[in-house]
Amino acid sequence: MGEAVATVDGEFQRHVDVAGERLAAGDVDGAKVSLRKAAARFPRDPASLGLLGQACYRAGLYDEAADAYGRLVEESPAEVTARVNLGLAWMKGGRHAEAVRQFSLALDLDPEHHKAMGYLGLALLESGEPRAARPWLEKAGSAALLARCDALLAEPPAPPSPTVHPSPTQSAPRIPVPPGGLGAFAAERTVRPPPEVFAVEGGLLHVAVRGELVCRVDGLFAVRGDVTVRPEVKRFRGKLTEKNFGSGRDRMSRMAGEGALFYRTGGWVFTVVDLAGDAGYFREEAVFALEESVLFENGRVPSRHSRDLDLVHLRGRGRILLRTVAAPVAIEISGTDSLRVPPASLVGWTGAVTPRITLLGGGDDAAATPTAASPVMVELTGDGRVLVDPDAAPVD
Repeated sequence: MGEAVATVDGEFQRHVDVAGERLAAGDVDGAKVSLRKAAARFPRDPASLGLLGQACYRAGLYDEAADAYGRLVEESPAEVTARVNLGLAWMKGGRHAEAVRQFSLALDLDPEHHKAMGYLGLALLESGEPRAARPWLEKAGSAALLARCDALLAEPPAPPSPTVHPSPTQSAPRIPVPPGGLGAFAAERTVRPPPEVFAVEGGLLHVAVRGELVCRVDGLFAVRGDVTVRPEVKRFRGKLTEKNFGSGRDRMSRMAGEGALFYRTGGWVFTVVDLAGDAGYFREEAVFALEESVLFENGRVPSRHSRDLDLVHLRGRGRILLRTVAAPVAIEISGTDSLRVPPASLVGWTGAVTPRITLLGGGDDAAATPTAASPVMVELTGDGRVLVDPDAAPVD
């Protein structure tokens, strides 16, 4: 066994070494061949991914370069240089929104990274946003680009085009047909998922499948790659059950393989949360997806006034995806404080918090019935923070 591993490692290193030599000699195509062979053996090796990105970038294959740098970012999300290189590949490929995002993330990691400042300013400038670009170009000390930016800002805005209303005797304006044929038409509309596991761009939700994760199927309109789907079941007290986690189109499923899922957002707000070892309870309907590394267990809060409140306890290291009507806000509670929210508004909580179902008026009699003046509420007490969806179900 040890000999086989040594052979594989030696073969991999040979491809990487040859690629480095070919890059140094200016043989970009030869370097790409060697690096693709290395990547086939160890797809996540940082050194070969960096070299592959460099070779593809030099060859003008910016999408391939972005793919290599994207995988490198996935492996080392705190590596600033990898994010800057990914942003450069996106920018050279004409995808300025993705470039702006990566340069911004790089500056979050290193606020003094001057190259990232300049590249962010350039990406914004090329996106037609000179006003947003200017402060970054100024910080980076890019005199030439700053002058170009000021020239654009000094130009008077173009007058609005007059609106022409055709008379009854005139034919309606023709719908313009973009040049370039079907290939150009399709290229302009190509959806390229970002390297992150969960991301929303252009009104679409992208979920990358690399191994396994748990995700709902509601809104799913396309699956790319080799991905298998099977219904996920609930877990109670550490044991699997025969009850599906969710139902119908809103059921949770276990996605396994290598590929990407494409969803319509349908007006929902999706929020990515990195648990980073913390734990929390969430209303079951608010959880849209979770990485395989996140542990979950289902539970419920019994109610004498309405249906029980289904919850899911999430813990571990990994990311989850929340689905809400509006971006969640957190409300702190402590001591004898209590917080009451409509069940549909509750997203979840972290800390030592105890929930119970009651009525807005405080009635807890089993015979009490909800009314317009006293609807069903979730009352939360203890010490912690409660996540609330402010637009889900406001109290009239």
